Amino acid sequence: MDIRGAVDAAVPTNIIAAKAAEVRANQVNWQSYLQSQMISAEDCEFIKKFEVANSEEKQVILTNEGHQCAKTFLSLMAHISKEQTVQYILTLIDDTLQENHQRVSIFFDYAKKIKNTAWSYFLPMLNRQDLFTVHMKCYAVISQCSQLWPFSTFLLLKDFHGQLTILI
Repeated sequence: MDIRGAVDAAVPTNIIAAKAAEVRANQVNWQSYLQSQMISAEDCEFIKKFEVANSEEKQVILTNEGHQCAKTFLSLMAHISKEQTVQYILTLIDDTLQENHQRVSIFFDYAKKIKNTAWSYFLPMLNRQDLFTVHMKCYAVISQCSQLWPFSTFLLLKDFHGQLTILI
């Protein structure tokens, strides 16, 4: 690849990609969330390990600790309200699913284990004020989930048609 190709690959080509790159660059102080008891020690330890892992290490982590991954991400989304941190969490989830769309099963399997639906964690994100969270990341995550579970998406649209038919 010549230098021009390398630059093109490194420079975001649209507003969404640029915002996602900006979100990725912001480091979250997980220790402060732990000290304020907004997250558990288990979630703090996992997210700190996961966010620094490379692609191969993430695959090993997800293979060995898939349920912990889903639990941590969903818990963080439920307990943290700071917009910048929520954007970061959703971007991590989206990046994880972009690397391998089959990883969405981690969330569905975990939700089934706790007798809930994966949708119930992502749908509240659609009511947030930040458009990046709503339209770019939450929609991207829901879209990726719908690729693997189209019938679930049909039921979701049926139940939440007023909110989601505009987006999907």
